[in-house]
Amino acid sequence: MGTARTAIGLLAALASAIVGCTAVRADEITLYATREAKLLEPVTAAFTEASGIGVKTVFIGDSLVKRLTAEGDASPADVLLTIGLDKTAQLANRGLTQGFASSQVDQAVPPNLRGGGSQWIALVLRPRVVMARKTDPLAAIDYEDLADPKWRGKLCMRSVEHQNNVALVAAYLAHHGLEATEAWLNDLKANLARKPDGKDNDVIREIAKGTCEIGIGNTVALAQLRDGRDGADWRAWAETVKAVPTTFKGGGTQVNLTGVAIAKHAPHLAAAQRFIEFLLTPAAQTIFAAAEIEYPLVAAAERHPILDEIGSFPPDALPIDQIAAHQQAAIALIRKVGFDE
Repeated sequence: MGTARTAIGLLAALASAIVGCTAVRADEITLYATREAKLLEPVTAAFTEASGIGVKTVFIGDSLVKRLTAEGDASPADVLLTIGLDKTAQLANRGLTQGFASSQVDQAVPPNLRGGGSQWIALVLRPRVVMARKTDPLAAIDYEDLADPKWRGKLCMRSVEHQNNVALVAAYLAHHGLEATEAWLNDLKANLARKPDGKDNDVIREIAKGTCEIGIGNTVALAQLRDGRDGADWRAWAETVKAVPTTFKGGGTQVNLTGVAIAKHAPHLAAAQRFIEFLLTPAAQTIFAAAEIEYPLVAAAERHPILDEIGSFPPDALPIDQIAAHQQAAIALIRKVGFDE
C-alpha cells in the first residue's frame, strides 16, 4: 500500500481531475460518522489536498439519528457516514437525507446498492457468509442449505437480533416470504451447537477450536483477525478458518455495507456531493476500504491483500432498500421462534 504520505499524494493526483484542485481552501464540510475520525483521516486529508475543501469529522457513535433529529434544520452536517443497512436505510426513512443526481454515482454504484434517488449510497461491502475450518472440504453453500439436518449441533452464530443477522434474515424474507423464513429459522435453531453468543470473532474462534463445524460471520471480522490487530491468539485461530462462498439459490451473497448520504439540511450541498463522488474514485476506494479491510465497491480499486486470500463474493442483486423494508418483520420472526433463548 505504501506509506500514508505516498497514498495521500496519489489520491490527490488522481482526484484532481474530478474535484478540481485549488490553491486555497474554498470551504469546509462537516462529516457526521459512526466510524472514528482516525480511520477516515487518510481519505479526508486527500480530498482536502485535491479540492481545497476541508472536512471536519464528527464521531457520532450510535446516536446519529437522535443527533440529527434534535438539530433539525440547524444541523451543520453535510455528509452522513454509517455502517449497516439498518442505520443507512433508517436515515432515509426518517427524512434525514436528500437525494442528488450524479452520473459518476450512476456509473460506479449498481442500483441495488443505493437508495432511490441516491438518498444513500454504498461505499464498501461486508459479505456475510459461512465460515468453516480450512481443512473442511466444504467449497460452497447456499443460505437455504444451512437448515439441512446434517448440520444438527454443528452451527455457531452470534445473537440473531444483532443487526448483521437481522439483515440476513430480512434478505431471506425478501427472497422466500414469511412461512419459509420461519421454517428456516426453526431449522437453524435446531442446528445450533450452542446458544447464540458473542461476536463474529467468537464464532470464528469456536470454529477453530472445534466447538462447531460451521458458523456465520462477516468477512471483515475474519480479515481483521488475520491482520493481527486483536493479538496473536486471535490471528492464529483466524488462520485456520476460511470464508466459504455463500449465496441464495439462484442469487448472490448477502452483504452488509458502509453507506454514505447527504444530510437533509446540508449547508454545503455542492461540496458534499463532490466529496461523495471523490469517495467513489478507485484511489480513494483503495484507501477507505483498507482501513477496516472491507471490499471496495469500485472494481478498479485495489483490495487489501488479505481479501485476495479470503476470496470474492459477488453481492446478491436484491435491492438493499427492499431488504431493509423487511427488517421489522425479521425481528418479529426471530423473537417468535425464540432463536436466542
